[in-house]
Amino acid sequence: MRAFWEAGKTWTLPVAGVCLVLGALLGIQVHTQRLRGATKVGRQSSALVGMLTNSQAQLEAQAKEIERLRAQVGKYENEAMSDKGVTQRVYQELQTSRVALGLLQVKGPGVELELGDSTIMRRNGSEMGSPEIYLIHDYDLIMLANELWTAGAEAVSLNDQRLVAGSAIRCSGPLIQVNNTTIPSPFVFRAIGDKENLVSALKIPEGTLDRLRWAKFQVKLTPKDELLVPAIAIAPRFKYAKPVTEETP
Repeated sequence: MRAFWEAGKTWTLPVAGVCLVLGALLGIQVHTQRLRGATKVGRQSSALVGMLTNSQAQLEAQAKEIERLRAQVGKYENEAMSDKGVTQRVYQELQTSRVALGLLQVKGPGVELELGDSTIMRRNGSEMGSPEIYLIHDYDLIMLANELWTAGAEAVSLNDQRLVAGSAIRCSGPLIQVNNTTIPSPFVFRAIGDKENLVSALKIPEGTLDRLRWAKFQVKLTPKDELLVPAIAIAPRFKYAKPVTEETP
């Protein structure tokens, strides 16, 4: 029995050592598997976090782009309704052209000039010269219109007839016609522009008004803070004049 006990002791220690080693290795393997699993989960989690981060960044970039586009659209809308907009600029150019053609009634500061025939008629029962020299003629009105334009008038009318390019002032017998419309005396100019410039131009020494006053014609010149100049009664039509374009040979 003693011998058997002694023999058992000889192989118990190595077996116990092997078991300890196997247990340690098994523990290491289990820990390693856990680490691998944790690493795999960690990598998956990292990948998901990365994907979420990228998606979030893309969403933020898209939100900024949408905001930029909205701001740009708003800018275009504001420009379209403001003085800076293309539509408004085209509209203003169209209105300016219509004013220049006399197609619109306009208002503004300027002067009103009323003219009447001379008060010198007869003395001692005899005429002092020809009666025609005491009447307003077409050339008087033409010279006054030119003086107004030269002084910077932007719109002019004569007895409510708008004067534009192509307007004619001429005598027709004892009457005067403007735009083929007969107008009576007294003759009334209304001109929109700088009041001081217009008054100074009409009062120039030896000018048309100076000559008319000297011959006792009735002259009344009144600066106005605001007056109306009507639109032309019949819009001009152009049959032969055509705009020149780059395609025009």
